[in-house]
Amino acid sequence: MTLPLADEKCLFAAGVPQSDAIPLIYAFPNTYSVGITSLGYQSIWAQLAQRPDVDVRRWFIDGHEPLPRHPEWVGFSFSWELDYAYILQALTRLAIPRHRGDRPDACPLVFGGGPVLTANPEPYAAWLDVVLLGDGEELLGQFLQAYQEVRQAPRAAKLRHLAQVPGVYVPDLYTVTYESATGPVQRIEPHPGIPPTVTKQTYRGNALTTSTVVTPHAAWENIFMVEVVRSCPEMCRFCLASYLTLPFRTADVAQGLIPALERGLQHTDRLGLLGASISQHPEFSELLAFLSQDRWEGVRLSLASVRTNTLTRELCEVLTKRDSRSVTVAIESGSERLREIINKKLTNEEIHTAVTNAQAGGLKSMKFYGMVGYPAKPQGICRPPSTS
Repeated sequence: MTLPLADEKCLFAAGVPQSDAIPLIYAFPNTYSVGITSLGYQSIWAQLAQRPDVDVRRWFIDGHEPLPRHPEWVGFSFSWELDYAYILQALTRLAIPRHRGDRPDACPLVFGGGPVLTANPEPYAAWLDVVLLGDGEELLGQFLQAYQEVRQAPRAAKLRHLAQVPGVYVPDLYTVTYESATGPVQRIEPHPGIPPTVTKQTYRGNALTTSTVVTPHAAWENIFMVEVVRSCPEMCRFCLASYLTLPFRTADVAQGLIPALERGLQHTDRLGLLGASISQHPEFSELLAFLSQDRWEGVRLSLASVRTNTLTRELCEVLTKRDSRSVTVAIESGSERLREIINKKLTNEEIHTAVTNAQAGGLKSMKFYGMVGYPAKPQGICRPPSTS
């Protein structure tokens, strides 16, 4: 099945690949509807598509663009653990051996990135030649530059050279020892000449990610998304997403967010504000004032989960004005004692206040995120799952 390209509104100018551009397949291991709604996938695809030295084609489990006959790279954006089976399906459908050790020199190199792999690449290391750890804004360009330097070299030489790039993990060049057949990792030893530690890369700028494509076929149809903040200052003990993306960073409102929103509203009337704790942006009130202007009548606004004790009446009124009927907050537990244990700084009184503000602001309903039980202490890095 081909992708519904005619319905896409591409919000960037793609480059014209050079005659010797790197043929690359960039895959999302889920459906087009789910994958194209991923802001991370959109961002990396746009970076690749704007480079004249790369000829990138997108692949999803239910459709793809015309693929190169001899790709040099196949990359995966990996956002959810349960998508791992689709990676195996993708490799099979692309005629690539699942295990990296079974791939001949002529086989495409396989790389992966995204939050799942940054959190713990080892369970999936058997399938990937290269893993990119951390933010991709600068790492992707450094990775491609290093590859160009050894593009004509043998496969093993390419991997050794790429392993020198900060943030690039080449599993084949590290020996992993486990405490037992089903136990945690005991030690990881690099091969001679290979960095002993792979450092997750962190983007330090305040120009965060925005949508690069708008389409009615996305899971959130025709939505233009903007990343308001990255990470979260609260440091709840269970929140892997926040720890992965530390430190807490905020997009510049006047120079970044507002121009991005105005640009997006030229193409759609639906906006999405994303981030782990968007209402803790220090200039969030200025952003609300912009969105509440009468000139945006008819615009629909959606938010990522809002921190409960920042749910003000003003915010709820803006949401109601912009066609939102409900809001989602993460209380995690009805027990204050358990919230204290997991460092969720939230009282019952603050939950009651948030509900009052939501009702007073005109919202019709609220959704609560909650956890069942107390997260167990991690036991270490897991072995790769079986692919049989």
